[in-house]
Amino acid sequence: MSRVCDPVTTPPADVPVREAATVALVRDARVGGGVEVFLQHRVATMQFAAGMSVFPGGGVEPRDYRGSRPWRGPDPRWWADAFGIDDARAAAAVRGVVRELFEETGVLLAEPDRTATGRPRPGGAPGPGPEERRALAAGEGDLDALLEEHRLTLSAHLLRPWDRWTTPPGPPRRYDTLFFVAAVPAGMEPDAGTSEARAAGWMRADDAATAGTLGRLGMLRPTLDVLAGLAAAADVSELLATARSIAPGGR
Repeated sequence: MSRVCDPVTTPPADVPVREAATVALVRDARVGGGVEVFLQHRVATMQFAAGMSVFPGGGVEPRDYRGSRPWRGPDPRWWADAFGIDDARAAAAVRGVVRELFEETGVLLAEPDRTATGRPRPGGAPGPGPEERRALAAGEGDLDALLEEHRLTLSAHLLRPWDRWTTPPGPPRRYDTLFFVAAVPAGMEPDAGTSEARAAGWMRADDAATAGTLGRLGMLRPTLDVLAGLAAAADVSELLATARSIAPGGR
């Protein structure tokens, strides 16, 4: 049986702290009020958080820093102020978390680009397909190019800043992770189509928090803490309206 735990520690070493971003994808609970959250249950072979229940996300990559395509929503300065980071990292984190969410669940936080010009795409403007998703996950291309190809604009206004946690010294991998929250867009349904997870699906946030606390699901402390916050909301509207104050430097 799994338990709430931190990563297995290793002898002290000069381990670099990598940038990461993750998003708690939520929807209104089908019964009884509250919210449901999409959780992935990671395979045991992962180098970090192996076997744990987590939110979609991952490392922020150099290609996320190269992006320059405008998005809909708060500008990088706003995100930087919310998380206590610089503008460049904020912009890369927003692109990175949207990219990771698409790669791991198929949910793309994007909408038709109202400024796009040129000839219409044959058959309208369908979103990216499975092959493009797999290519992006394999490190081919970047999010900006994908959005431009399909004449889409990143929907940063659907995201909310939630928290920031840094892996304590000890584990062989350490991350400075920005936590976002987003409601799943109407008409979209996340899937378990990632090799990083053995299973994935929706759970009530309060049930997931209880399962983590009792050790029925393995969770890192930041995941459990975020779940406790999600479980306190009466519905998604209340959750997204919650004002968050993220401590300088995170936790």
